[in-house]
Parts: sequence; structure tokens; C-alpha cells
Amino acid sequence: MSISPYQYQLLSQTFTTIKPNFHCFCVSFNHRLSMHPMSMHIPSAEHQILAIEYQLRAFIQQSLLRIANQKELCSYIVENIASIKALRPSACDIKILCNCFLDTLKVHLGKQFTLAVRNAWKRALHIIANVLKSELFGMTNVVYLEQFRLKRQLHHS
Repeated sequence: MSISPYQYQLLSQTFTTIKPNFHCFCVSFNHRLSMHPMSMHIPSAEHQILAIEYQLRAFIQQSLLRIANQKELCSYIVENIASIKALRPSACDIKILCNCFLDTLKVHLGKQFTLAVRNAWKRALHIIANVLKSELFGMTNVVYLEQFRLKRQLHHS
């Protein structure tokens, strides 16, 4: 699964739109997250929240820069997985994070949140969530061809 050049352009444009008011975006995002039962530990002290906001903005920006090259994206996420692990998210939390992020984008982008923008973000979040779940929990929805062939070979022997 990859991102088209048009989707990449939409992702970049919309992130540029929310970036100047990212704190406000994060307040809305955090409010939406608080409405869901999550096992993830989100600090509540103001200085910790601001640090997480800064890390989140950098993570989104760097992920978007690498989204077209999944190998680069995976390397980036692996290099930065410790700060994500520190929050102790569950696989379910990752899904909640993605859904709440989309809902927050919809509110903050208003009319700019078109179907094409929604689909571009859904695809990007899906890719990032898959990498996170793979790194954090060893979960994957990809069947590697060699593994598939090996299983098929074992069944036919």
C-alpha cells in the first residue's frame, strides 16, 4: 500500500494548515482521546503535554516526509519507537489514536477536509499504524511470499 503523489500533496498541504495552530489541534485531539477507554498512559502535567505535542508534531512531519518510501518510514519509526513505547499503548489504542486524529483533522480543517483529504490521511494513518503495530506488538497484516510458499510446501508434503 502506498501514497500517490496527489495524496502526498494533500497530506503536506493539510499538515501545513494545522501546523501554526498545532497546540489548539492537540487540545482538541486530547479531548477526543479522553472520551475513549485507553490503556495508554498520557501524562497530564502541562510541561509533559507540551513536550508530547512537540514530539507528535515532529513525528507527523518526519513520517510524512518518509511516507512515500516505506523502508525509510519503518527505519524512522524504529529509531523513535522508545518514546512511543514509554506511553504503553495497546493495539486498540493505536486504532483509537488514528480515528481521533481523523476526527480532529475534520474539525480543524473544516471545508478543506474533503473526501480526497480524508482518504489520503486514512491511508497514511493505516500505513503508520501497521508499522507501529508491527514494531510494538509483532503484529502484521502482510503475508511474506516466502512464508506463504513455505507453509504451502509443508501442507503439500
